[in-house]
Amino acid sequence: AVTGANGSGKSTLLSLLSGLLKPCRGNIRLEGKKIFKYSQSELYSGIVSLLPQSPQALFTKSTLKEELEEAAKARGVSEARLDEIRRLTDIKDLSDRHPYDLSGGEQQRAALAELLLSEPRILLLDEPTKGIDAVYKSKLAGIIKRLCRNGTTVLTVSHDIEFCAEYADFCAMLFDGKIIASAPARDFFAGNTFYTTAANRISRDYFSNAVTN
Repeated sequence: AVTGANGSGKSTLLSLLSGLLKPCRGNIRLEGKKIFKYSQSELYSGIVSLLPQSPQALFTKSTLKEELEEAAKARGVSEARLDEIRRLTDIKDLSDRHPYDLSGGEQQRAALAELLLSEPRILLLDEPTKGIDAVYKSKLAGIIKRLCRNGTTVLTVSHDIEFCAEYADFCAMLFDGKIIASAPARDFFAGNTFYTTAANRISRDYFSNAVTN
């Protein structure tokens, strides 16, 4: 997870890593190859996918069923694999709904399902918990953990300190376009004064390493 103040460059970082923006200097390499040596079809077919802050931008059809079936067809994904992704993202009961009629958490999971059809090895999430409640956060975290266990690398940028502390393996802080601190999640938040969890603020005078409830 990457955290930091507004304007520090978090969303720009994801745009660079997904090939949407070109760096002014330096190089970005994915799997040892400069990112702009990939064609877009190659890059977005099994290598990297980006879930934007506004998942509505990905939806073009009248029902979620149409949305996913067309995306699956375009990518040559079998019906069995599509059903597996529906189960993974917990959207099987939403198939006949218009994507814009879904709640914030449901839209996040529906957009994630569409992205997963390309089987990305690197998944980029831009503020994935924005506007969703604790129930949907827990579901999203479970999906992310299952993806990681299956070999997907997930990079999240987020202001949601509690979510990052509980579910990220490693955290970094971005300031003015630079990573100024990074560490395993527990060490990162235990050693941070401002960007840390409520549990750490409350207990720091009594326990040196309490981060989550």
